[in-house]
Amino acid sequence: MSIKPRVMIVDDEETIRKLLKARLDREGLDTVTAGSADEAITAFAHGGEVGVVVTDLKMPGRDGFALMKSIQERYPMTRLIVITGHGEKDVAVQALRQGASDYLEKPFDLDQLTYSVQRCLSEYALRRDNRDLMSRLEARVERVEGRSEDRFWFVSKDPSMGAVNEWMTVLRREALRGDVEEPSVLILGESGTGKEGIARMVHAGSRRAKGPWIAVNCANFGDTLLESELFGHEKGAFTGANVTKRGLFEIARGGTLFLDEIGEMDWKLQAKLLRVLQEKAFRRVGGTADLDADVRIVAATHSNLKEKVQQGRFREDLFHRIARVVVEVPALRDRKQDLISMAREFADRAFKARGKTFPGFSPEAEEGICSYDWPGNVRELLNTVERVALLHQGTGSISLRSVNLPATSSARAGAPKLEVIQGGGEGGAPWEDHPEGYMGLKKKWGEAFEREYLLASLARHSGNVSAAAREAKLDRSNFLRLLRRHRLTAASFRKVSAIPTEQPAAAVAAGVPTPVPTPTPKAA
Repeated sequence: MSIKPRVMIVDDEETIRKLLKARLDREGLDTVTAGSADEAITAFAHGGEVGVVVTDLKMPGRDGFALMKSIQERYPMTRLIVITGHGEKDVAVQALRQGASDYLEKPFDLDQLTYSVQRCLSEYALRRDNRDLMSRLEARVERVEGRSEDRFWFVSKDPSMGAVNEWMTVLRREALRGDVEEPSVLILGESGTGKEGIARMVHAGSRRAKGPWIAVNCANFGDTLLESELFGHEKGAFTGANVTKRGLFEIARGGTLFLDEIGEMDWKLQAKLLRVLQEKAFRRVGGTADLDADVRIVAATHSNLKEKVQQGRFREDLFHRIARVVVEVPALRDRKQDLISMAREFADRAFKARGKTFPGFSPEAEEGICSYDWPGNVRELLNTVERVALLHQGTGSISLRSVNLPATSSARAGAPKLEVIQGGGEGGAPWEDHPEGYMGLKKKWGEAFEREYLLASLARHSGNVSAAAREAKLDRSNFLRLLRRHRLTAASFRKVSAIPTEQPAAAVAAGVPTPVPTPTPKAA
């Protein structure tokens, strides 16, 4: 239930304040009074919602016109009624031109006062409802089209994004032509490049935009669970199936089903998915009736599906079915022209979300951002600037130290120079500066490699240890042992629920990643 807005009476004459308040109180309105413009502004700042202000124009200190201007700048939805002296028509007209909703002429007609206040309260309520409706509408658009950060990822000047932008234009144009069948789309790219954002944009630009948008990560489920998740099951189909469950193909009817990491799907389940794409029908697990599959498939993977096809780990016929359109999203390290503009944009939003002003990056910080390889791609960049916004204090520009890039790839600090060990060069024998000898260097570089690999892997998989271990072809227990050895914790790389918003409510719905507030990975 919304809070009832108040009426504020502002007049330097106490008698008038009491008279007007008594009449409005009898009408059941919540009424407060102020004896000056300054007192009214203070009451605004510390009180509740004010829907209507009734103010005299002639007061000591700041007059009614100054009060009107202040209220309009800070509280634009609040309605204003001004009090004028008898015969001051010119003053009343001036007030109306400056934004007042109505005026009252002394001596007061209290019935007219009541009518005017009630009308202005209705106008205020309508404006407030429209604002709330627009907020909900914008939140829905955010959920359908993707977070604003996602959309920004693809407003690119870098030539490497040319093919992506061209495909998005083609798909939207074909949707506007009203083609009967919209093609399935396969999105390729490393983890963190924004494949799901691309998929949401494909959905938003399609004829199915008003239909459901459903996303599922195939790597998060076992084979049996994923089959039940996609196709649903009948009651009693297997142990624990106590009720009939609708699958995502039913829930997404008329819309888009996004299959993330489709390369991790089991071979048998691939065959069932192929049948759905060919026949536009499916059956629940344990069911006998065919159900309509009016769903557009958009899939994504960081794997090399062609290589998996050659290895017999992915069906070639399914590959050709889902790859009618192939969109390859470049890694962030290949989008150098976009790096600084993206970092500034993300940082500006992150600072605003915390009530701060983004002071800009120092030249050294921008140079470090450009030279770093960003193995976690856009997701890592977003997490990095979120951490900076969380920890930054003061107004000075953000230093390279504050950005705190991991010691990996071209940004690593303090590691011995690989080219010196490999080549020699002007300084004589390459090992002269490394008296520890072969075994010492081997140990040092082995440890450096392990740590860099673990950092990059955790960044790519957002702290998902199971996925990182699977990619490394290691048991999960062995992977955890390596993390403990290097005093790393996966929690430092995980996404959390959302950026608090009045801000994209979508950020909650779509899962804006926020870093754990630690400047460096924690010790295990």
